[in-house]
Amino acid sequence: MAITETEALVLRSYNLAEADKIVVCLTRSSGLVRAVAKGSRRIKNRFGAALEPFTLVNLTYYQKENQELGSMRQAEIVKSHFNLFRDPDVLTGLAYIGDLVVEFSPPHQTNDKLYRMVNACLEAIAADPQDLQSILRYFEVWILRLEGFLPDLRRCAECGRSLTEEGGILLSRELELLCASCAQGRGEVLSRKAYGRLCATQVQSPQIFAQDSRGLSAAIQNELAELTHRMIGRVLERHPRVRLAFQTGRI
Repeated sequence: MAITETEALVLRSYNLAEADKIVVCLTRSSGLVRAVAKGSRRIKNRFGAALEPFTLVNLTYYQKENQELGSMRQAEIVKSHFNLFRDPDVLTGLAYIGDLVVEFSPPHQTNDKLYRMVNACLEAIAADPQDLQSILRYFEVWILRLEGFLPDLRRCAECGRSLTEEGGILLSRELELLCASCAQGRGEVLSRKAYGRLCATQVQSPQIFAQDSRGLSAAIQNELAELTHRMIGRVLERHPRVRLAFQTGRI
């Protein structure tokens, strides 16, 4: 039986029996962890508000070998984001982030880059909830990249030549980027602004990316959202559990 202490981000929880919960956390040292918080549904319990979604905690749990569920001993709040829960749009967006983390991350597989990226996106949302849509686009691109599903954004998928906004870029049925020469009319044209924002995710923090995206038209925002949602759907082979409506410029 191994006892682990780690920083963790609570993603979601489920009721278990009469007094317990199963809590799903993204941990810094152990990746995605599911653990039982015994007695956490009682009015007076040792966990308090630490198990609320998207609370950053110092987590102590133990895990028996070959068992899927661990047992939570302690969770101390490092930082909470309870103020974000007042906005239903933000609440839906956070649930969407948590859902994709669970979908893409194998249990107990350490991924420090993913952990830091999710926390950076959460901090950017907390800094300005109005930037939510742009930060969700950033998150989608990066979770695809970190899990090995993002196509090469800089080179044509067929000839390997560098892509340029001026030369024309098309999106194939397989959601790969092609130069105009290789595409020969196949696929959908990707606008210069959408392509520029897509590439910007690779060199900017989520907060800077969101700030630089504030002047985008609703049409470009929707083009980006449709593209990233199609990429996510192609990997999952279905729609995510949490559905977003992005055509109005908000989720």
